[in-house]
Amino acid sequence: MSERLAGRVGVITGGAGGIGGAGARLFAQEGAALALLDMDEEQGNATVKAIGDDGGRAVFVRGDASDPADVERLVRTAVDEYGKLDLLWANAGTGVARSVPDMSLEEWNRVVAVNLTGSFLLGKYGIPEVAKAGGGTMVITGSANSFRADRQWAAYCATKGGLLMLCKAMALDHAEQGIRVNIVCPGSVTTPLHDAWLRDRLQDKTYDELREEDRLAHPLHRFGTPEDVAKVALFLSCDESGFTTGSPVYVDGGLTA
Repeated sequence: MSERLAGRVGVITGGAGGIGGAGARLFAQEGAALALLDMDEEQGNATVKAIGDDGGRAVFVRGDASDPADVERLVRTAVDEYGKLDLLWANAGTGVARSVPDMSLEEWNRVVAVNLTGSFLLGKYGIPEVAKAGGGTMVITGSANSFRADRQWAAYCATKGGLLMLCKAMALDHAEQGIRVNIVCPGSVTTPLHDAWLRDRLQDKTYDELREEDRLAHPLHRFGTPEDVAKVALFLSCDESGFTTGSPVYVDGGLTA
């Protein structure tokens, strides 16, 4: 294997399972040493064990991506454990199926806190360490909803649109430090969040009907896999994308097109 991330140290929020877990395993296979943040301790420890069993290096930090103390602790753990920090991936995300009038303020604040503030916090605490290491990369997990909306998904769409501009702003602010910031924008990916998104819409259609309708909305007529997204995040985190910053990369099976 080429080990495109050999000698590099990274952190991933929402790194226990789903897209983040797939990314953690792939990044470790490519040589990165990792610190993973997630609320799911059982899955997080399982991912770290799988990485170790495969010869990689990773540690798990139980915490909330929207909590400043937890994100700062994640960054500090990576630096203390491995001596530096080169790669950031703000991947943690959540959503609630509501229109604005039907949404509680608590629901709104939680989606904003995890999706938008979480990426801000990883940049706030992580970028100074990446700069100390001489430069590196930050990837943000956006969405096709960074560009197009869905019904009953207002808070999620608002935050994913915000992440697109946050990516571009950070790319401009930190280019001279040798830090590239990009955003990967998936369509529907087979994760627990996608499953919950479908189940929240069960009204006059069955789960299977909604799932098939969503699948066919993607011109490639399939859902993405966590590995599909992880491979693009890897590209954005290695030297192969060295002239790419401030850019969204679609991984949506043609949905946005």
